[in-house]
Amino acid sequence: MKWLIGLAGTAVLGTLIFKYGINNISYQIFSNNLNNSQYIFWNVPWRFNNGTYKLLNQYFQSNSSITEGVIITFDDNYNHSLDQILYLYENNKDNKSIYINLFVTTDRDNIANLSQYDQNIKEFLKYLSNITNGGENIVVGFSEIDEAPIEQLAYYYSLMKKYLPKAKLFYYLDMGNSERIIKLYNYLLNNYGIKLDMIGLELYGNYIYNHGNISMSEYMIDIIMQYKQFADENNIKFFIGELGFRNGDLEGYIDSGGLGYWSGPSKKGYTDTIKYYIDIINQLHKMGINIIGIYNWNSYGDPFGLWNNPYINNLINYMISNSN
Repeated sequence: MKWLIGLAGTAVLGTLIFKYGINNISYQIFSNNLNNSQYIFWNVPWRFNNGTYKLLNQYFQSNSSITEGVIITFDDNYNHSLDQILYLYENNKDNKSIYINLFVTTDRDNIANLSQYDQNIKEFLKYLSNITNGGENIVVGFSEIDEAPIEQLAYYYSLMKKYLPKAKLFYYLDMGNSERIIKLYNYLLNNYGIKLDMIGLELYGNYIYNHGNISMSEYMIDIIMQYKQFADENNIKFFIGELGFRNGDLEGYIDSGGLGYWSGPSKKGYTDTIKYYIDIINQLHKMGINIIGIYNWNSYGDPFGLWNNPYINNLINYMISNSN
């Protein structure tokens, strides 16, 4: 891409060599370096319904493709999130990857400097290290935080590696700021000798609707495949950090990350929500992408929480039966 200029010894995006069609999809993709499919059900700290993360126990505690992630904010039910992590870790019978997302604060649009949270971050990493034996089965990282300097993010990733040497590191963000993925990856590697294990994107926006089915736009596919290629070329994993639809909204495919309902919730809206997830997950699988974060599971009050969708088992059964 013309807006990514590589320095000597610096990883850059390669030339795209895939092809796609929106309605009748075919892909020529790079070799898939992922193993089995994995679905990360994110648990959020705001407006949560206490204990709903335990409703996934039968799937999380088995060898299914379902795992869980915990979003950490220091200003919203922080101790509850710590309890979730400890519970998941102690009940991780199949040694699955547990994902930890340092949201830092609910007021994320205004984070331009992480130094005010320095002590919080360090204390959290120490706690996580102590309860997980240095990060065993933990995948930890930031998402978004678009305004913080790359140098500062890299510093805190170096602390993650220091306190959690056994953990994997991820970074994902929205498509509009996707160039920060390469900047952070290169800076972290060149200045700290640390390699991100996973990079990813959030998948929100306006989908193409056609007789009850939805599909990604050309823009979405283009951006995703650029970073999928970059991950493959650098022998790391690409994933979708967040895929979300307003639960029960018939028109949840429109501005899918928006907080306001366009139509719903309704009974048909709940069934359509499940179908929207399946449509896009199917499309992602055809692109060789098998690690997908579901946003979100446990919320009670924001429009995304899936835990009370009466047809959620249809989605979970689909995920389990269509794992690679």
